[in-house]
Amino acid sequence: EFNRIDLEVLSVVAQQVLDIQRAIAARQTSFVFEGTTMQLKWSAWCAITMNPGYAGRTELPDNLKALFRTVAMMVPDYAMIAEIILFSYGYRKARDLSKKIVQCYKLCSEQLSSQDHYDYGMRAVMAVLRAAGNQKRRFPTEDEFKLMLRSIVDVNLCKFLSPDVPLFQGIIGDLFPGVDLPKADYREMEQAMRDVCAKKNLQPTEYFMTKTTQLYEMIVVRHGLMVVGMPFSGKTASYRVLAEALCLMRDRGQDGQLGAEYHVINPKATTMGQLYGQFDPVSHEWTEGVLAVIFRQVASNTAPHRKWLVLDGPVDALWIENMNTVLDDNKKLCLNSGEIIQMSNTMNMIFEVMDLAVASPATVSRCGMVYVEPHQLGWRPLAISWLSTFPDHIAQTHKDQLLALFDWLVPVTLRFVRREIKEASGTLDSNLVTTLMRNITSLTSHLADQQVVDGMQPAQVLQHLECTFVFAAVWSLGGTGSGNADRVMFEQFFRHALTSTLPDYTGPSGERYTLPEDIPEGHTTLQSSNAMMPAEGSMYDFFFDKTSATWKPWSTLVNTDPIPCETPFRKIIIPSIDTVRYAYLLEAAVGKAQPVLLVGPTGTGKSVLVASFLNTLDPDVYAPANVVGFSAQTTANMVQHLIDSKLDRRQKGVFGPSLGKQSVVFVDDLNMPQPEFYGAQPPIELLRQYMDHGGWYDRQNAFRRIDDCKFVAAMGPPGGGRQHVTARYLRHFNTVSMTEFDTATMERIFCSIMDWGLDKGGFGTHIKEMRDAVVQATLDIYRKVTTSLLPTPAKSHYTFNLRDISRVMQGFLLLGAQQLPAEKEPAKDKYKRLWVHEVMRVFYDRLVEPKDRQWLLDFVKLTVTERFGSQFDVLFNHLASQGKGRELGIDEMRKLFFGDYMDIQDPSETDNQDSAPSQRHYDEISDMAKLTAAMEELLSAHNESSKKPMNLAIFLYAIEHVSRIARVLKQPGAHMLCVGVGGSGRQSLTRLASFIMGMQTFQIELSKTYSLSDWREDLKSIERNAGELGKPTVFLFSDTQIKNESFLVDINNLLNSGEVPNIFPNEERQALMETCRQQSQKKGLKLETAVEVWDYFLDTARENLHVVLCMSPVGDAFRERLRQFPSLVNCCTINWFPEWPEDALVAVAQKQLDSLPDVSNEERSSIVTICRTFHMDVRHLSKQYREEAGRINYVTPTSYLELLNAFTTLLGAKRAEVMAAKRRYEVGLEKLLFTEQQVVIMQNELTDLKPKLINTVAETERLMATVQKEKTEVVEPKKAIVDVDVQKAEEAANAANAIKKECEDALAEALPILEAALSALDTIKAADIKLVQSFKSPPSTIKLVMEAVCVLLDVRPTRLKDPSGSGKMIDDFWPSAQKVLTDPNFIKTLKAYDKDNVPPAIIERIREKYISHPDFTPANAAKASSAAEGLCKWVTAMASYDRVAKVVAPKRIALAEAEEAFAKVEGELKAKQADLKEGMDRLHDL
Repeated sequence: EFNRIDLEVLSVVAQQVLDIQRAIAARQTSFVFEGTTMQLKWSAWCAITMNPGYAGRTELPDNLKALFRTVAMMVPDYAMIAEIILFSYGYRKARDLSKKIVQCYKLCSEQLSSQDHYDYGMRAVMAVLRAAGNQKRRFPTEDEFKLMLRSIVDVNLCKFLSPDVPLFQGIIGDLFPGVDLPKADYREMEQAMRDVCAKKNLQPTEYFMTKTTQLYEMIVVRHGLMVVGMPFSGKTASYRVLAEALCLMRDRGQDGQLGAEYHVINPKATTMGQLYGQFDPVSHEWTEGVLAVIFRQVASNTAPHRKWLVLDGPVDALWIENMNTVLDDNKKLCLNSGEIIQMSNTMNMIFEVMDLAVASPATVSRCGMVYVEPHQLGWRPLAISWLSTFPDHIAQTHKDQLLALFDWLVPVTLRFVRREIKEASGTLDSNLVTTLMRNITSLTSHLADQQVVDGMQPAQVLQHLECTFVFAAVWSLGGTGSGNADRVMFEQFFRHALTSTLPDYTGPSGERYTLPEDIPEGHTTLQSSNAMMPAEGSMYDFFFDKTSATWKPWSTLVNTDPIPCETPFRKIIIPSIDTVRYAYLLEAAVGKAQPVLLVGPTGTGKSVLVASFLNTLDPDVYAPANVVGFSAQTTANMVQHLIDSKLDRRQKGVFGPSLGKQSVVFVDDLNMPQPEFYGAQPPIELLRQYMDHGGWYDRQNAFRRIDDCKFVAAMGPPGGGRQHVTARYLRHFNTVSMTEFDTATMERIFCSIMDWGLDKGGFGTHIKEMRDAVVQATLDIYRKVTTSLLPTPAKSHYTFNLRDISRVMQGFLLLGAQQLPAEKEPAKDKYKRLWVHEVMRVFYDRLVEPKDRQWLLDFVKLTVTERFGSQFDVLFNHLASQGKGRELGIDEMRKLFFGDYMDIQDPSETDNQDSAPSQRHYDEISDMAKLTAAMEELLSAHNESSKKPMNLAIFLYAIEHVSRIARVLKQPGAHMLCVGVGGSGRQSLTRLASFIMGMQTFQIELSKTYSLSDWREDLKSIERNAGELGKPTVFLFSDTQIKNESFLVDINNLLNSGEVPNIFPNEERQALMETCRQQSQKKGLKLETAVEVWDYFLDTARENLHVVLCMSPVGDAFRERLRQFPSLVNCCTINWFPEWPEDALVAVAQKQLDSLPDVSNEERSSIVTICRTFHMDVRHLSKQYREEAGRINYVTPTSYLELLNAFTTLLGAKRAEVMAAKRRYEVGLEKLLFTEQQVVIMQNELTDLKPKLINTVAETERLMATVQKEKTEVVEPKKAIVDVDVQKAEEAANAANAIKKECEDALAEALPILEAALSALDTIKAADIKLVQSFKSPPSTIKLVMEAVCVLLDVRPTRLKDPSGSGKMIDDFWPSAQKVLTDPNFIKTLKAYDKDNVPPAIIERIREKYISHPDFTPANAAKASSAAEGLCKWVTAMASYDRVAKVVAPKRIALAEAEEAFAKVEGELKAKQADLKEGMDRLHDL
């Protein structure tokens, strides 16, 4: 699998392989590899195996391809391989059977459907052959055709889809004609499985039993297998039932079974490193992975029972490819740490997956497949198991009636839903039926009490059950439609179905629901008289009241009490039919621990509804709710940390809320996490692991069981930045679609808000009469922009929701009654202008193009006329720039201002009590001159008090955006998204607006070392400032400061909930809460619990914190961030900074050029016009360039400012250049005048010196003649003689150097040997010498070496009698050698030996007797003694040196003679050169 390695690594590998190949080609025995010298065997060889061209594989780089020879591995002859293997198993008909196997797979590949999990390759053939071998060993006398047919069926039948099964049966029927396959004897196993199903309240249907048996057969023949199928197909139940059945058979002693155990891991709930193990990037320490730990644990378990490692999660081409060595015949898990874990024979790897759409062929071929289909299992077994959970005091007839209602209505309703209804979130049939059953369970909880049932008549019990069934069916089978139109369609259909009038009904698609399965023969009907909902109104408008046993409209539960005046605007919740019914369903489901998923578009109140419901939970029963907000950057580790941090440890491996309590986890924006490359969403997979298996693995690889946790989730419909969530997770939820409010509901909600605001503000009756018109007009605008201004890639922020209407209302209520004129009509006109202003601030300010702005303005004009009965141009006549009668356009509407910044008494004290924003009056501003002057005063006040003064030009464009930002900052807890290119003034104007509103501006200081922990510390500081200290704070954050995308995750949380989850450690949190408790007491609030104190802190932080985001629309980043973090749009008022208009260009240029000295007003005006023209022309040309060439040239305000700066800089430079030239000319003129004066003086002097000059010329001519004579007669002859002597000296020097080089070359051979010998002498230790000296009869080698040493040192031998008995006297050097060795200066004597004067007789004897001796080598001497080795080297070196010295000696004599001759010549030369120099110096003087 070589090409699974990353391309960057492959390039390094190529260089390493090249190093090895070059070393082999050079026949080196060692080479330097990656900085290390390594030994090299020439037989070293590399081979690559890989599968080209599918998911997860990379193309090999060219520098790697060039080093290898490509060999294509062709498909082998399956028949020959199968024949040989079958012969080895003992089959006599191996040839025929092998052909049948190959033909079977060939026909299957041609005739059966193409599925991701079908594989007919070599591994599939091997699986059949292994199964055939098992069959032959088990039934050695059975017909071989039957054994082979059994093997093919067992291995393949389980993986085929139901439509392919008949085709497969036909193929094997043709291949094995007349072969009847007896049914395998699994009676004992089937009985055990039935007993387990009864224990688990499962229905042992024939399909389920078949698939479980097939799973067992696959486990027997394959050590790696996959259970593939959609949710509700019985995958998990299948292996769980099989494991328990095998354990039951073991306990009963049946079939030799030894039981089974299984361990489940979701591989996508962790990172790859946490799954397999990883090295720490800093310390390089190895950290174990959860899979490696459990795999090792299971593999080392020597118990004989079966052990299954179940990997329950999506398969992709990355993590499972690391299992290739486990799944093939190696059966080894290879880890990055170098550890290899061998799989035991009792182990199986089981993968539980929904599909194999992104799995590689390498994975599919390695695994056996068991495919299960939900429609084969159906929903009826679920219903039967559910009914069996009913208490015994519910009569069986009532249970039968319920089941009959299911059989009658569920199939046809499911068919209708699948054909006609567009679901907000995709569901499965069994999921809808499960939701129906859960709803019935939660809504009939009162019937679980036997006393209640005993006090009711059977007919009453049946009535409760039937009414609850109808209600639950409406909110389950019909509760997932995406819009109100879907609900209307479902109601029409369901009323016909309930009244048995389906033959009269035709669906919206034209389909008629009259098939036999739609209307079962002899079906039951509703037996209770009032089981049908009232015909007046929608089925969605009623609920069944258990107390009165009647249908009641939801409106009876709606709280109609007026909103308390002291309620802050952002806390207003208007009860409606929608909030009541969704809260009703939510309460019922949570009470029975049923997960609930609310799906609806943004602005339908999902989060608010759940939050208000969570606040109503009994604190004695429930721990504080855990709210987890998802975003595109959310990871599984983040989610695990957020949930684990709120849980307590109950016992080892068991966690949960405080003992005795339950916890609700609310997951908001469930479908926001960005899918990985292959589609998996790790945060979702983590939560699914809890739903399926009751917990997850912690970072220590231990399983954490989580108890008493209930889940509620909310999300928008998939699309845009919202993803499709896997059906394997959604199957656990009761899905409830929250449709957008209908017109009546929206009118009621916003009319209630208007009533509250008008009553609170003390407005007169004439203003209150405008309530309906204001609400209707706002809804008209909202509906029009949502249908007409649709988002595009360039306008991705064109998404509108009900929050925008709320923003209009909130801004609308900023105006106080005292700001209106006393007269009714002028007051109404001003109120209408306020409405136009607020609508434009919310909807108009985000628009990108002038045509969009003009379109919206035209529609606002139309709405004003239709809803308010006023002429728009008359209403805003004071804004017209050219008198009355001219139609108002977008340029004139720029002068429409409402704000409180004109109510500031002293601009330098914007934060004092009298000028506090809460005390100022929000009013219309019509005098533009006063407004500009006021803004300039405020800017000056800001610059005086700020450490960062701003050099801004105050013009209409800047005032517009300051006003917009200030309006948002005036609203408690409001946020803003400023969108514009660089230099448009987003940050500067925000700072000014923040100063005007008396707020502190906080902005992070980015640096190279700025880290995530620094970011969190800054966020904590901001939250403390806003929540603990209660100071209004503006958090200004620019997209250029996004060093890490996780910053936006925290911003997303701040915008959504006002806090970053778990940002405060427990100690800091306790200290912060203590401060908040004291502050709340000062305000007269009595907060008792920690939850109330923390809510107070968060509420204060939300009210005081304003996040202002500054982003650039350039590139894809802006669009991607809006898609990934919807709160950037949903929770912010958007302010688009368009390109600067002409008046802005003029104002900025005038401001910049005012400081230019020596420029007349006329010239300055011309320069301003030129700069504006340049900028406008380039802007138009860039637009034309984009249209024609498709390429973008950005012309930003920064470009304009650079133009002005470049002009002022260039003007300054040119002026400096001109002044320098002027000064240079002035200096030149002065020098010319001075020169002229000096020339006159010099001419006078020259006249006086003329006679002297004539005499001097004559003397000079005589001197020149003398010089020429000296040069010709004296200097030049001497120079010629010296040149000849120099040449002779060079020749003598060359001769001496040649002789010297010959000597050095000759000595170069002997000197290294001599130095090595002297070095060897240094290694001889005194102990080594003593060791040699101690020998009485030394080894022959030592004796030979010491004899040679003695000869060289001219030491006489001792004369002894021949020990062999010849009677002669012989020379024995050993006694003499021992004496020599006793000399303490022995080594020094050897080093100082006179090697240049060795007597010829001695050296001749050394060469003849010792050097030529075969045993006289340092290697042999080393075997005897290290001292002998050194002495042997010394003797050898003396001989070598003497040989060279005799050659060198004559040359040294010649060298001395040559050097003497050279010295003599050189002395004479120097004397002549001195004489020559003297002559030259004399000549020079002349």
